[in-house]
Amino acid sequence: MLTGFREWLVLRLNRGNDLSWPALVRHLAPGGWIHPLTPQADTETVITLHQLLSEFFLAREQADGLSTIFRTYHSWLATQA
Repeated sequence: MLTGFREWLVLRLNRGNDLSWPALVRHLAPGGWIHPLTPQADTETVITLHQLLSEFFLAREQADGLSTIFRTYHSWLATQA
């Protein structure tokens, strides 16, 4: 169900290939990575997760959506040092 989600998030963040998808979501949340996670940052991260999942599922529903995500991800990887 979440196949390609981590790769899609890496593309959104344009970094973080070494991170898991929960960490990527925290980086994409308003205010970025906050440690320790405050109650407000936790709420914002959950809201961000829901928004990102909605956008991801829309991208996957497009014709060749998942293959496009992986193709774009692999192209992005080739540009990284």
